[in-house]
Amino acid sequence: MKVTFVKKGERRYAVEVHRDRYPDLWCGSIGYDAWLPHDLLHFVAEAEFGLDGAVFGDLAAGGNARIFQSFDPQLTAKMWRKQRMSRTRLPDGRRSEELVRELEQGWRAKTLPPELQQKLDDLAERWHALQVGGSLTLEWPRPEGRRRHPPRERRRPTATRQR
Repeated sequence: MKVTFVKKGERRYAVEVHRDRYPDLWCGSIGYDAWLPHDLLHFVAEAEFGLDGAVFGDLAAGGNARIFQSFDPQLTAKMWRKQRMSRTRLPDGRRSEELVRELEQGWRAKTLPPELQQKLDDLAERWHALQVGGSLTLEWPRPEGRRRHPPRERRRPTATRQR
């Protein structure tokens, strides 16, 4: 899976996901930063710490992480209907957010382990140097289609529960 971060304009970017086994997806951005956008930090956190139950792990497993949509509007509608039928869980989502916060603070304070600090320094330089319309593509480090975490256990319907 290849993930492309595209500068769309002043303080705007998009994330495009190109997958071999599943349809390609995209989403608009949140948390713009001129050096390290929020979603780029998510990618690094989830890749480096092996979080397959968060945004990019869900995408690699064929999901849409509850926020991505297809480039094909008809496929997007089908994806959202399917999602309503089976709840998407991101069991590592909260941990990913915590790591993003820690990475951003550590990177700015220059207190991360040297290898991780250098990786973020390099990504920040590459991102900052892009002009509007430019992009940065990263490869997800694990194969597509890895098994996702099992869905939450469903409760029996009220009529069949013992009282």
